[in-house]
Amino acid sequence: MKATKLLVSSLALILLISFTAWAQDQPQPPEKDPLQRIIELVVENNPTLQSQRSLIEEIQKVPKPGNGFIDLESLEAGREAAGIKTPLLSMTQLDEIRDKRLKRREMLEKARQAYESLKKSLLTELLTNLADLSKLENKKKSQSQLQSFLRNRAESLGKQVKAGLEKPSRLFDLTERIMDTSLETENTIEELKSLKLQIAITMGGDKWQELLSLLDEVK
Repeated sequence: MKATKLLVSSLALILLISFTAWAQDQPQPPEKDPLQRIIELVVENNPTLQSQRSLIEEIQKVPKPGNGFIDLESLEAGREAAGIKTPLLSMTQLDEIRDKRLKRREMLEKARQAYESLKKSLLTELLTNLADLSKLENKKKSQSQLQSFLRNRAESLGKQVKAGLEKPSRLFDLTERIMDTSLETENTIEELKSLKLQIAITMGGDKWQELLSLLDEVK
């Protein structure tokens, strides 16, 4: 009995190892980049788009005029009263149903067009904001590189001042420039934080914190 249990356990372990190895060999779907994830999150969770989607769903839930009472397909195709199930309707009643169905279709189409327009406008605004973020990131990087260069220059200049090869005023001017550049970098960092928070809160809906984290991944 013990030998049987040991054999079963061994076979189960072998199968588990084989399956794990097989799963690792299978091609994995490529991970979405932060930009794609940002766009999907905004489209899915933006309050304005959510509201418009809800409107479309409400229109779709409203029963079509004449549904369950007449042959709607025949009516839409413009065929004669032969398609009517029960009971027979007058031409006036058929025209009224046809008009109501047309209005419902037009209302649904307008709602869908409005949704697409809102989505396009929102994504345009999002991409504009992302471009502004990119500019600020480049500005911060440039300022950081300048700071590093100026500090190295100040270190070298300090040695020259001590050796009497340069005037102390030059070192003072360089130190002042380093301080100004540092302040500009801090202001740029604050601009970045503020813009990211603005994008997240205005576009991310209930998932604004997740959107904020994704924005930190975009460089």
